[in-house]
Amino acid sequence: MNQIVLTLVNIWDWFLSNTGSLGMFVLTIFIAYYSKKSSKASLEAAKLAKYEYESKKEPEIIIYFELNEFNLDFKMMNIGYGVATNVTVNLDEKSGTFKKSYMYKMKNGVFNTCIKTFAPNQEIKGVAARVSDIKNDDSEYPVFTCNITYSDMNGKLYNKSYDFDLNYLGGLVWTEKATLKNVANSLKEIKAEIQNLHSKS
Repeated sequence: MNQIVLTLVNIWDWFLSNTGSLGMFVLTIFIAYYSKKSSKASLEAAKLAKYEYESKKEPEIIIYFELNEFNLDFKMMNIGYGVATNVTVNLDEKSGTFKKSYMYKMKNGVFNTCIKTFAPNQEIKGVAARVSDIKNDDSEYPVFTCNITYSDMNGKLYNKSYDFDLNYLGGLVWTEKATLKNVANSLKEIKAEIQNLHSKS
């Protein structure tokens, strides 16, 4: 019995005299354990941040037309944050004669080729058509859909469709038959009519 008590006393004395070293040992294990967990959490946070960043780097291609004097200009732009690859554009015409336009018939034009890479903020532009090419006395202005297909750098496929109704051009443009000379002559006729009205009154 005395031997057991003596042993317990010795253990207790050792514990008291070495409690600093033991505490440091336990603290070291604790720090190492939580440092490892913290590193793992930091790695997971970094992976999540990278995923979020990559997911926001999506391409976004838009297509539109602008009127420039007697021509209709075509513009296509990547307004997204990622590179678009294998971009193709095709036209689904509802009415009109846009398929007779310069842009549609152009060899290796936007409707007849595949754009391998299209960077953010990159823009492709050019003359789409002369207004007189897509409108005559017997036809309406074109109504059509541009379908765009492209992928991002990870291979994700995108399909976008943009509808266009060019009938608004009828009130904005001069065709070959409505030149400046015609307009000047019309103004002279209007002025003469106004003078006639004044002379009668």
